Amino acid sequence: MLPCTTMSFLNLFRNGRAFLFSHAMNIVVGPKEDRQLMTGLHTVADVFCSDCRVVLGWKYERAYEETQKYKEGKFILEKSKIAKENW
Repeated sequence: MLPCTTMSFLNLFRNGRAFLFSHAMNIVVGPKEDRQLMTGLHTVADVFCSDCRVVLGWKYERAYEETQKYKEGKFILEKSKIAKENW
């Protein structure tokens, strides 16, 4: 259930490292809500594993700061939730 990507960007997430992806698969997108994040106000939707329903991260639906517009439509996914250990 690893996401496919054309762009990886190291970020800090709630519980460690996370990556910014332009595409994700095997996910379910939850309802949109406004959140004040470290980089400003964003409209985001939590994303869940389509199999086990664990929260993997969120999708940026809208960025209110002009410098953050590149995130719109992209996904932040926590590394520990998407990387399988000991393959």
